Amino acid sequence: MSDSQVSDEFVVESARKVVASLAPEELPLFDPVSQAYLRDPRKVLGDRGRPGAVLGSGIDVTIAVLSPVALAVATAVGQQLVDKASGAVVKGGTRLLGRLRGKNKPGERTRITRIQLDELRELAVERARELGLPDEEARKVGDILRASLERGL
Repeated sequence: MSDSQVSDEFVVESARKVVASLAPEELPLFDPVSQAYLRDPRKVLGDRGRPGAVLGSGIDVTIAVLSPVALAVATAVGQQLVDKASGAVVKGGTRLLGRLRGKNKPGERTRITRIQLDELRELAVERARELGLPDEEARKVGDILRASLERGL
């Protein structure tokens, strides 16, 4: 994705978990939708509001309802993780310098805290709402992504 440092794999796999949980009927369409999203997120998000919209890849596949939203939410969460990781690198460098000076314990690692997981969940919920999901479904998207991130730690 050109405008983001988030890995395509993170976005697709995170969004796939959301779709599998909340809209499994969309899974047959998920791969073509995700490929189209990775090429042009704005187009896929814009097309989802048009009834009968098809992917611009030459494949006559009607765009699923949740898949583009899940991809966009996963992108937002992934970008926040990248931003947090950048900050952790700075802190890690400071810790390494402290360790070299004998001030820090070896093996100290920066981890995502429960509070940060909650913040990422809220970001996911807000982004899902911005993209038109009802509150209940937006909260479910946030819960699934938070649980997925927590298991990945």
